Amino acid sequence: MIEHPEGVNSPKSASEITVDWLKDVLQNESSARDIVSIEMDKNFGPISLLGKAVRVKIYSLDESNEPKSVIVKFQVSTDKPKREGEIYHLLSEAGVKYIPRIYGTFGDGHLVLEDLSPTHSVIKNSEEMTMGQVRGVVEKIADIQRRFWGDDRIPKDDLSHFENVIKINMEQSWEIFKNRYQTLLGEDAAAFEWMWENAKTVSGHQQSGPVTLTHGDVNSGNLLFPNNRGDEPVFIDWQLSGQRVPAFDLSYFILKELTVEKRREHEAGLLKTYYELLPDHVRTNYTFDNLQLDYRACVTRSMVS
Repeated sequence: MIEHPEGVNSPKSASEITVDWLKDVLQNESSARDIVSIEMDKNFGPISLLGKAVRVKIYSLDESNEPKSVIVKFQVSTDKPKREGEIYHLLSEAGVKYIPRIYGTFGDGHLVLEDLSPTHSVIKNSEEMTMGQVRGVVEKIADIQRRFWGDDRIPKDDLSHFENVIKINMEQSWEIFKNRYQTLLGEDAAAFEWMWENAKTVSGHQQSGPVTLTHGDVNSGNLLFPNNRGDEPVFIDWQLSGQRVPAFDLSYFILKELTVEKRREHEAGLLKTYYELLPDHVRTNYTFDNLQLDYRACVTRSMVS
């Protein structure tokens, strides 16, 4: 990964991106010196709570030069803005192929990334995701996590943040939610109230056992699939990544992206698929029963969302 050279001004917005700056970032690319102009697509991606992506089209003397475009990502609001670049760096070092290539970092954690939009796209309606694609995501989660099992380089989060999220969500929404779904909830309402009363315990589960690298937000919006409907996903947007129990990403993805009917049919099989991809030395100390218990605990925590 290229670090942006010190002493060079870094753009704080898309309007400050120039040809010379881009040449500097792409200095290790043979085509960098041939760039003659650029064109900004400021409406490329929606702004989120964490970042704004801008697509920069590149015009060179030689039309065959690569890259023809890059994604410049400005971190908008996160407590650790440089984390995403650091995680991309670790993933690249570990040989993970299903992430965009990172050309450089600059400023306060901003990134220049490979533009995959010509070949890959987001599945806008998660119900259109095939079970082959779902399994592909689960398999990649397992592959990432086996590489970073117990790795101390992965940053830990301040668990008080998650504790506060539970309390705020419940304070603002619980009575409305309970009144609307009281008939369906029945005695299960007590489980939600228990989580509210024990927010510290619920949030603490994230770091309560074996930990590994988790993406933190595995959903259809952060997964790019080949436009030919292939099953191999590319994972983007690692701002919320961190060191957590392995079931964190599994539960979030399965709960969020599968309908209730599909989850009931495929949940057990997906957990087995994940577990069988873990190396023997991990499974020796982390049984399938352990995984199931962690998964259920993570599902319980996700319900508050």
